[in-house]
Amino acid sequence: MRNFIMAVIIPFLLLAPALRADEKEALKQQLEKLFESSKKVNTPGEKEKSRREIEGAIDWEGIARLCLGDKNTKKYQGKNFSDFRDLLRQVISKTAFSRMDKFWSGGTKAAIDKVEVTGTQAHLGAKFNSNNETFALDYYLDKKGGRWFIVDVAYEDLKYSVNIKEQIDAFLKEKSFNDLLGKLRKKRDELEKS
Repeated sequence: MRNFIMAVIIPFLLLAPALRADEKEALKQQLEKLFESSKKVNTPGEKEKSRREIEGAIDWEGIARLCLGDKNTKKYQGKNFSDFRDLLRQVISKTAFSRMDKFWSGGTKAAIDKVEVTGTQAHLGAKFNSNNETFALDYYLDKKGGRWFIVDVAYEDLKYSVNIKEQIDAFLKEKSFNDLLGKLRKKRDELEKS
């Protein structure tokens, strides 16, 4: 048994930091590729591919769960949750895509300055410089089926999902979940027109 440990496990343990380093580099490259794709989300002939790449890198199920919270996710399982997830994806995507031209057009530069991997979770930090102003965005990812997906983004340490969850919680104190779905549909339709 001791020979097995020496022959198999110890070399693997020595290799583990190298595997993590390779995974960190792959994550960094994945995010950098998404930054490049985001520059083309409104470019004729390239926008559909770029938008698919970005939307495909996001765990919309996970984001919807974070935004609803555990209690509401359990309460609205099934079709209602699926409708919420799909509408949330459409509203977030359309809002983000409509603003990306302005974001990158001023010569915005991005640099990833932090990559942390813990099991199936990762945290990447990026600094952006735009019009001589610097700000930070943090990306939180989960690994599913061998692929990494974005589950949250934070601006200057404020997570996007927390902000949305607070708004949803306040809305649901006064109105129904169906009203929330209606509001999301209306917002999606307004974004499609513009």
